[in-house]
Amino acid sequence: MTTTTPPTLPAQYRRLLPPAPPPAHPSFLRLQERARAILLASAAAPLPQPVLQLQRQLRDRVFDELLDTGAARHRLYVLEIAGPNPRIKIGRTQNLWKRIDQHLRDMNRYQYGLVNAHLTEPLPDERALKRAEAHAHAWMAQHYQPITKEEYVHADYDFAVTCANAAAGLTRPIRKQPPA
Repeated sequence: MTTTTPPTLPAQYRRLLPPAPPPAHPSFLRLQERARAILLASAAAPLPQPVLQLQRQLRDRVFDELLDTGAARHRLYVLEIAGPNPRIKIGRTQNLWKRIDQHLRDMNRYQYGLVNAHLTEPLPDERALKRAEAHAHAWMAQHYQPITKEEYVHADYDFAVTCANAAAGLTRPIRKQPPA
């Protein structure tokens, strides 16, 4: 049995080929899992590149969503924070631009990192925002131990997102349908 090698292009033709694409970046989910594992193992300072890369992607995603839906609006947010004691934070703000950067600085100082983030739909005013936050925290406290007023250790991110979205939905005004 003989084996053949694939034909090679002469040098003058190889020049005409487009350059090889850069190596593919890991998918977001793979990067997220890698960052979680690094943070769970108590990452050393400064935080490793995969954690910083994931946080940049999340920050950009949140900021893009704020640009699309209105940055200075009342809303709840849910953050998944990885580290030696993973936690979920449900908070409220009218200025998430500034708040997300503040959270990143605080987390990273203690070797914790942001691995997921969610924003609810905007709420009409501060009163509705406070009510929504209280509902979301009450539901979370029924299932998870709060470690601060807004944080729950070893909590489920998807459950927290559901709580925040449901709480925001309860406090949004109901639009009346015009008579048919």
